[in-house]
Amino acid sequence: VAFLTTRVKRPDKDDWGKLKRVLKYLKGSRRLKLSLSVDNLSILKWWVDASHAVHKDCKSHTSMGMTLGKGMPLTMSKKQKINGKSSTESE
Repeated sequence: VAFLTTRVKRPDKDDWGKLKRVLKYLKGSRRLKLSLSVDNLSILKWWVDASHAVHKDCKSHTSMGMTLGKGMPLTMSKKQKINGKSSTESE
């Protein structure tokens, strides 16, 4: 979803396909309940990933989320400010 928001001005056929996929998922999952729980307050787990050169200007995209157990109450997704030379550098 965060990536699609960067494509609003000039979406191509592929972007429309991605949007349709997101809308189909949202329609099918609207009755699902959000479930959060805590396993241990002293253990935070972070998940971080990057996609190398996915934007038109060859910049990468980073996403991350934090959990204390079940569910992810804190997430972030952001376009990187500088161009990485490789996927390893983007991460």
